[in-house]
Amino acid sequence: MKVNRKAFITAWHNQKLVRGALKSAHVRMDYTNYEDFLQEGIIIYAEMLTRLTGRTRTEVDRLSFRKIIWHTLDLLRKQKRITEQEIVFDSTEQVGLLDNWNNHLALEQELPQLTQVERMLFFDHLLGGQTISALAQKTGINRVQLQRLKRDLLYHLREVLDN
Repeated sequence: MKVNRKAFITAWHNQKLVRGALKSAHVRMDYTNYEDFLQEGIIIYAEMLTRLTGRTRTEVDRLSFRKIIWHTLDLLRKQKRITEQEIVFDSTEQVGLLDNWNNHLALEQELPQLTQVERMLFFDHLLGGQTISALAQKTGINRVQLQRLKRDLLYHLREVLDN
């Protein structure tokens, strides 16, 4: 959709609405993609100003606010899915690691020392392919905490397997 210049300038000068929508979507200012979300929000706001020229400004602002929130949440969900897929073990790396007998012995010695949550991450997520989100729902543990535990587990296992 084409955005007229006046609508874009109005949206640019009313960044407070966009920043408020980002805050309502729980995007903090120190988030790495905050500026990208802010620019997307300004463009959406300008599109809404252009499309809804016959309506009152308060109504356009209200509708724009909601649309920016939903658009931001969609972007956050997409980003979450992408990061979950990036961290999954590469199958060739798994086969290469498990073919080495020293790695088998190291894993056999290391598995009993893992906590219950670490074992669940190892078997269900790394080997079984379940998503972190599914495990978070199943266990009731925060998704971010599970990702942190997974990162620490992978770091620990790399140290064990490299020795």
